[in-house]
Amino acid sequence: MSHSVSPQSIEELRHVLRTASATGRPLYVYWQGKSAGVTVDLSKLDEIAEIDAANLVVTVGPGVKLGTLAQQLAKWGLRFLPGDNPFYRDKTVGQFFYEGYSNLSSLKYGSAKHFLMGSEVVLPTGELLKTGGKTVKNVTGYDFTRFFNAPYTDFGVTAKFLLKLLPLPETRKGFAVTFDRVEKMLAFVGNLKESRVIPAYLLWMDGSVQRFFQDSPAGQLIMLEFDGVQEDVDEQCQSAAALVKKHNGAICEAYEGDGQTAVKWSELYRSADHYLLTDEYKMAFTCQAEFMQAFGEIAKNSGVEAGLFGQVSEGKLNIAFKAARPDDAFIGEVAAAVKQAGGISSGKYARLQGKCPSGILGELEQRAKAAFDPQQIINRPLAEGVK
Repeated sequence: MSHSVSPQSIEELRHVLRTASATGRPLYVYWQGKSAGVTVDLSKLDEIAEIDAANLVVTVGPGVKLGTLAQQLAKWGLRFLPGDNPFYRDKTVGQFFYEGYSNLSSLKYGSAKHFLMGSEVVLPTGELLKTGGKTVKNVTGYDFTRFFNAPYTDFGVTAKFLLKLLPLPETRKGFAVTFDRVEKMLAFVGNLKESRVIPAYLLWMDGSVQRFFQDSPAGQLIMLEFDGVQEDVDEQCQSAAALVKKHNGAICEAYEGDGQTAVKWSELYRSADHYLLTDEYKMAFTCQAEFMQAFGEIAKNSGVEAGLFGQVSEGKLNIAFKAARPDDAFIGEVAAAVKQAGGISSGKYARLQGKCPSGILGELEQRAKAAFDPQQIINRPLAEGVK
């Protein structure tokens, strides 16, 4: 019979891994286990160990929720930027890095991986490995911090994260905007990029995704936010509003701080009973129209209820799928359309199926797994192929 353990300290986590290695019993971390294994719940490793304001670094456990972290950092006038939005607040720091969530503000501030300065990783043997540090000069040679904390990497279990911080902005303002057609929405975003008006984040969702939350979709919905110095933010908001008008869009909300619209869609990146996230696809901005049209035709012809949302300004699109689990044939057709549009998949769907990535990177990952976890103690693939 399966059971779970909830270590309350790093030493307890080390003991769990040592015991598993001695007995050969698999552990499932961030996955639902099966009868032969033990599910490891990291939610009690939720200590914010240190807020180092001088070095702009915070040290936290994997069970700290991003919303809780944001509240505590705000008292110091600081923020962990990848978690500084309504959409990830219920995610833990461990989930955020393990599941490979993008920094929604990457267009302005860069990738989420660059906000991870160091970590403490418990290997399957129970040994504790420390990587990186509070300053860039501590990272020399191989980048083991990101090696051990890449999405869905199971070489060890990260028990502590050192996260880079930024000061809170002087002000933040946002819009919720709707367009009646995809072409107008893309034209608006294209003009926004050309004008060098860079939002802190820009998130789009189509009508199908909106129906998972409400009965009446509002066309093509975009939420965007600007942050920084008051004068600059006001100027960028005015420029963005002018472009909305130019492309016949409608501003349904203008706000400071967290708008009601953004909070309403705060569950967007969290799979729920009524929908499931399957993948993120990456492609050039100019190729998205072709893919969106192909996706709509595939969904219509297959009768599958699915929609798209994501960081459209950067060509990062997610699928929301209204079912208990993805339909293999449908996902295969979508993957082919992504490839046709010159894009690539993040590989999350393959991970959900318990499959390793293919190609040279997949081979390297399997070799590393064999080196660090030869018994496959951590997240051993299930016999039925689905984690």
